[in-house]
Formats: sequence, structure tokens, C-alpha cells
Amino acid sequence: MNERHKCLLCLGSNVDGIHHLKNAEQTLNQLFGPIRWGTIIETEPWGTNLSGSFFNRAASLYTSLSSEELVRRFKQIECRNGRTSDSKARGVVPLDIDLLAYDDRILKPDDLEKEYVKQALSTLR
Repeated sequence: MNERHKCLLCLGSNVDGIHHLKNAEQTLNQLFGPIRWGTIIETEPWGTNLSGSFFNRAASLYTSLSSEELVRRFKQIECRNGRTSDSKARGVVPLDIDLLAYDDRILKPDDLEKEYVKQALSTLR
């Protein structure tokens, strides 16, 4: 039997945000089955080179994939939604999917301290 790992995600977009977050929701639901989704929230940009409002959303899912394979798949989904290697440097984030935690391992402790991540996580149902 495959071991199941609990994963905590935060997604964001500042370019046609609702559209890209809904695309990600559909794709992730197809890949991973039942996912616990938070509400899409609008937040201020975090960082000096980012502009415009962001739309963020948290999610929790279970998978048998390794954290490395999971991140690789997230990067593919980001690319299919228009993310390029230089887009974030230009302040353009069509889709960002961050793996915050994998089982009991916190992968992005600094992100968990950001206000927009806390807001998104508080809406998980």
C-alpha cells in the first residue's frame, strides 16, 4: 500500500488571478482527488518588485508522491498557466504554487509567517 503524505499549499496570482487559481483548482483536483480548499482572498503584494493585487488560496491534500515530485508537478502547472523563468522578476505572477508543509516537515517556515499566507490558511474548510 502506498504511504499517504499530508501536504499544505498556498497558491497565488497577480495576473487574471481568479482565472489562474480556478485552473489550478481543476488541475489539482484531477491529479489528487479530494482536496480541502480555502477561500480565494485578495491581498496586497509581498515584495518590492511585485505590483497589483494578488489573489491567494490555501489547500490541503494527500498524496503518495515525494515532496520533490510534487514540486516538479506544481512547476509544470505554473508553466502551463503562463509562468516563465523571468516572470516573477518582472513582477508578473500568473500562478505560484508553494508546498509549505509535507507531513510534519515545514518546508517554507518564512512563508508561514507572512500575513497573506496566514489569512489564506485561516479559510481552509
